[in-house]
Amino acid sequence: EGVTQGLMRATLETQIPMAFGVLTTDNEAQALARAADDDHNKGREAALTAVEMALLKKRIHHG
Repeated sequence: EGVTQGLMRATLETQIPMAFGVLTTDNEAQALARAADDDHNKGREAALTAVEMALLKKRIHHG
């Protein structure tokens, strides 16, 4: 919760979109599966979301 509030505050102060992802797993096998080099990689999903947010901000501000 503290991280979320801090990121929200930083986003509002800087007007720069920020995102974070947390990999929640029950065991090592799940962690490895969610970090695999495939379409289920949660880190990749988080990075793509950040890029999409930046592009959206650019479109909003520059038409």
